[in-house]
Amino acid sequence: MEEREYVLLRLFRPYRDFEHALTGGSGMKLSNVWHSIQFKLTVSFLVILLPLVVVSVIANVYSQRMMYDQITERTRGALLTALEYVDQLTKNIEQQSLLISSNPEIVNVWMEADDPLNLQYLYDMRMIQQQLSALISVNPAVREAFIVHGQSGSGISTLQGGVKWKEIGEEQWFQDALEANGGLSVYMPDAAQQNESRYLEEGYIYYARLLDVFNSNSQDNVLVIVIDKHALNTVVQHLQTSEHIKTSLLYLDQLVLTSNSTVQSSNNMFSIEESNGIWSIQMEQPESELFKQPYYLELMTYLIIMISILLALCLAWLVYSEISKPMRKLFGAIKLFSGGHLLANIKHGRKDEFGLLMDAFNRMAESQRKLIEDDYEKELKLARSEFSLLQSQINPHFLYNTLDSIYSVADKHQIKEIGEMVLNLAQFFRFSLGKGKETFTLEETIQHLMYYIRVQQIRTDQFTVEMDIAEDTKPIPVLKLLLQPIVENAIVHGICKSSYGGDLYIRSRLVDGFLKITIEDTGCGIADDELTEIKQELQKINAHSYRYIQEKEFSKYFGLKNVVSRMKMYYGNHAEMTIDHNGMGGTRVTVTLPIERDEPA
Repeated sequence: MEEREYVLLRLFRPYRDFEHALTGGSGMKLSNVWHSIQFKLTVSFLVILLPLVVVSVIANVYSQRMMYDQITERTRGALLTALEYVDQLTKNIEQQSLLISSNPEIVNVWMEADDPLNLQYLYDMRMIQQQLSALISVNPAVREAFIVHGQSGSGISTLQGGVKWKEIGEEQWFQDALEANGGLSVYMPDAAQQNESRYLEEGYIYYARLLDVFNSNSQDNVLVIVIDKHALNTVVQHLQTSEHIKTSLLYLDQLVLTSNSTVQSSNNMFSIEESNGIWSIQMEQPESELFKQPYYLELMTYLIIMISILLALCLAWLVYSEISKPMRKLFGAIKLFSGGHLLANIKHGRKDEFGLLMDAFNRMAESQRKLIEDDYEKELKLARSEFSLLQSQINPHFLYNTLDSIYSVADKHQIKEIGEMVLNLAQFFRFSLGKGKETFTLEETIQHLMYYIRVQQIRTDQFTVEMDIAEDTKPIPVLKLLLQPIVENAIVHGICKSSYGGDLYIRSRLVDGFLKITIEDTGCGIADDELTEIKQELQKINAHSYRYIQEKEFSKYFGLKNVVSRMKMYYGNHAEMTIDHNGMGGTRVTVTLPIERDEPA
């Protein structure tokens, strides 16, 4: 059916071009992804989702900012409350120190005494100690109160009773109290300053004021009220809602105490500070702890956004699949139809637009099928006519060579042996006509071939012939005049050009469903360059190239090209002819023909 295939290939070329234009030459995969339906659907779903994503992000940012402001405001209020407590405590101590330093009973005793620890002042000192204890007992933050007599260095303490402070006038804090001239001075020794004073200890706050603040006097008597720093822990304890919070109390930027010294400050800490000019309080807390819930909310928001995007992509893919599935079905039908399957038909139960498109394709395929069959019949008749013309061209070609041979023999042998040559020639012509038959069995073909070989033997008398025809190959039909041009080339261009003559071998075998016929000679052979050129020329010929045998480039190696063209046209592209050197200096030609062949319709 090779003629039919050639006709269909030519007729279906427009449909192949149509399919290539639709699919970009690679099925459903388009050459430019930016123009694909899948990309457009995905972008459309993402654009629809974009406003929801933007609103979610803005709402999340706004809620975090609002929560930050609320936390800041609430924390600021708590710090201000703590500062008010500390400020109130300081005012109470200032009032207590003012009451004590302006008490005439206490002031007069200290002004009259040269040394408060003398026995004559023992009773007075006892009374003053009781008064001091009574006054400071109302304030639990006060640890101790004592009065220093600057002239003698003696004094009275609520905890220690009578005390002697040597070289008290050299103490820096004592000098600062004198310079304050009745004003309240505060002193908080730290680890470094503790070595500068023999009497003040780290961990305490000392409030100092001159006695008799309302009257100017020249005596250096100083009242000191001592507060334990740990008593102020209550100020910051209620702010300690987490073990990771660090709260610090400062006096004039000097650290008084801290609630959690193990917490290290860093850039990831939420820090806020409040101050009243003298006291300040600072709180630090890790942002990861303080904004834990907002972080969870932000994470959930982004998670929902990601899930929404994935759902949009999946939905776009599902919609695209619903579109591409019928499209692939339609493309498959077009491919089958363009490949020559005229009965291609799309079976479906769709009632949508794709169903209408498939119905239109089925109607178009049916209409084209009828047109193609009509064109095929016309093309087939034309091909058969050209095939008959091609066969008829062989007989004149052989006739000219034979007449030339007869002339040569008559001239050489003076009419001797012409009778036998003419007899073989007549048999050859009679067999060639074949009453219109296209094929003969291999046995008949060999018999026919022997008529020609005998004519050549009489003409040249330079070669012998040996036949090895397998019995199972003899009844196989072979195209008429297929082997004669090959034998002619072996004799004329091989054996006759050899000065020593040669031998001609013809063999046949049946191998894997193919008939293999070998024609071999011991002549002069073919040059390597020419053999390569012959092979290249013969490879260009297929079952559909028979139309071109009349072109100029076909004139070279006409006989071999003629044989290959007829063989390919009749048996199809599975038929082959190979030409190679043999080990005897000559040429070997092998013709391979398929046993089974579909007859043209």
